[in-house]
Amino acid sequence: MTTRAATVAVLGERIVDFVPVDEPASTPDDLYRAVAGGSPANVALGVARLGGTPVLLGRAGDDGMARLLDRAILDNGLSTAALLRRPGPSLLAVCTRQPDGSVEYAFYHQGCPDLSWTEPDLDEALGAARAAGAVAWHTGSLVSWLGPGVDAVVTAWERERAAGDLLLSYDPNARPGTLSREEMRATVERFVAAAHVVKASDADLEFLFPGERLEDVCARWATAGPELVVLTRGPAGLSAWRTGRAPVSVPGVAVEVDDTVGAGDTVTAALLTGLAEAGALTPNGAVAAISDELLVTILRRAAAAAAITCSRAGANPPTGDEVDALLSEVGATPSPVR
Repeated sequence: MTTRAATVAVLGERIVDFVPVDEPASTPDDLYRAVAGGSPANVALGVARLGGTPVLLGRAGDDGMARLLDRAILDNGLSTAALLRRPGPSLLAVCTRQPDGSVEYAFYHQGCPDLSWTEPDLDEALGAARAAGAVAWHTGSLVSWLGPGVDAVVTAWERERAAGDLLLSYDPNARPGTLSREEMRATVERFVAAAHVVKASDADLEFLFPGERLEDVCARWATAGPELVVLTRGPAGLSAWRTGRAPVSVPGVAVEVDDTVGAGDTVTAALLTGLAEAGALTPNGAVAAISDELLVTILRRAAAAAAITCSRAGANPPTGDEVDALLSEVGATPSPVR
């Protein structure tokens, strides 16, 4: 699949992740190394590797860690030109790897510019995105439910939905332990209602809606405003809902998992670039109109892309050629799974 040159604005935090050092075996348990992270930055990298053009929007701190984050972006061929430079420390996360390869996070965000968006800053950032030719705006993760800038971001998000000139993509990327469930859920549902495309994980929904069937939540969201709601189920694959259509699913692609860091962000990047290839990365109902068969093809590629990311350490999304090679290797012909 050859991706059309689509420009996607990605707004959100950059994070310095402190991850455990696993080798050598004699390494103390409390030894960590600092690596560049952050869900929006991961999505931007995934978009670039899958053939799109990302515009990374953020409020960057001015400490030494900001230079580490800048270097990681530039080393990956992305641009820092649209980042707003503001005084304050970079956002930090201490990561704990679980036996199944998943990662738990503890965030240190007090005073960080990343989460302190204002209306003028949002106007400036979105102006830069439009000047670069962006046709879509993706956001989510911490910037959408944590910190003093949440109200400004969600208000701008709702305003953009009303304006109707950008496709809006959202991923809540919920992190238990950072905010009360009730507060997070209320804000997440505002973003969902104004989004065109929503990607959420089973872990997101299990935290936000304990006791509810995940399928019921996704079906409800699909009637609340989004044209497409995609649920990731780890190795079980992906499912998607659209209003007036039966849900479709694809299985996961089996790989040896190193860790799951960046897997969900890779799915988001693959969805956006897949919709671009389909000519549907627009806010005019094109997402809702694509066939089930084409949607399943997009989901199948997203599942393969996420599997490749899981097979590698850290957020290291694949190129389109790598996705093609894996799909060829497994020999799967995508088809709807009802």
